[in-house]
Amino acid sequence: MSGFVPVRINQFVKQYLRNNTDADGDTVRAAVEDALAAWRQGVRCACGNALWVAGSAVAGYGCFRCITGTAEPDGDPEIDAACEGFFFDADNTEDRFAQVSEIIKKHPRDYRERLEEAGFEWQEDEYDLLFEEEGREERAAVPETDNQRRLIRFLDAGGPVSRQILDAYLEERYSETSNVPLIRKYFKRANPNLKAILLKGLAGNPTDLDLLDDLSYFSEFDCMLGELIHFYTDACLKESDMERFSLLAQDFHLNTFDQGYDALHELTTLFQSGTKGAVVQHLSETIDDFEGAEDIPF
Repeated sequence: MSGFVPVRINQFVKQYLRNNTDADGDTVRAAVEDALAAWRQGVRCACGNALWVAGSAVAGYGCFRCITGTAEPDGDPEIDAACEGFFFDADNTEDRFAQVSEIIKKHPRDYRERLEEAGFEWQEDEYDLLFEEEGREERAAVPETDNQRRLIRFLDAGGPVSRQILDAYLEERYSETSNVPLIRKYFKRANPNLKAILLKGLAGNPTDLDLLDDLSYFSEFDCMLGELIHFYTDACLKESDMERFSLLAQDFHLNTFDQGYDALHELTTLFQSGTKGAVVQHLSETIDDFEGAEDIPF
């Protein structure tokens, strides 16, 4: 393999701590984020080349050549957000997945063409067919009940989130005949009025597993990882029932890990002892046994 291997910040920090046991995780993470921010602002190495973000985090701002004395990277890590191109040979499945992920993230409007340029062939699969079917359902969906009409009026017009509006959302969410496509399309649009409903519900019940799961789904269509982390962390701090705490911690991990955040690592730091600490430790050792987070209705 020749070139950088893109890694998430969380992956880089964990690997660095493995090799440097005396280092502090928070300090390393802050250094990486600082170097990434500098890269985004156009800061360059003294020689004029672009910063190597991963190396700059631990060795001071510089490019790969100036930091290592080597002309070209050879499988060296680079923070995925700073990878400007995939000039490495992706010869295993993990690298190919990383390549696809980075292309889609950097070129959301023409990712199909970019993937084809990188040698991929586009084929319809079950996920694509499901996505298209969902789109057809959402375009055809219309309010069918007074409750749905009340809720849609608010989602379209906005305003203060009253108890009546929150109840309308909860009634629709838990209804056995819920009009799923009708509401789901507002999630996919990252509708701010829908977000306001979710936040209002969490303000009254910050440990509600379903509302947190809904917020996680909403975050897939909106850049709000920091907010999601805040709400899950707050819920974990406030939950006193250990069975519910275990479910919260599990959902926290599953709903943020793909975005580069290791919730269990952070919870281990937060709960270093006691019953909650034991629960987190157990989850850290067994999380691979879980099949995944439960799908939410919308």
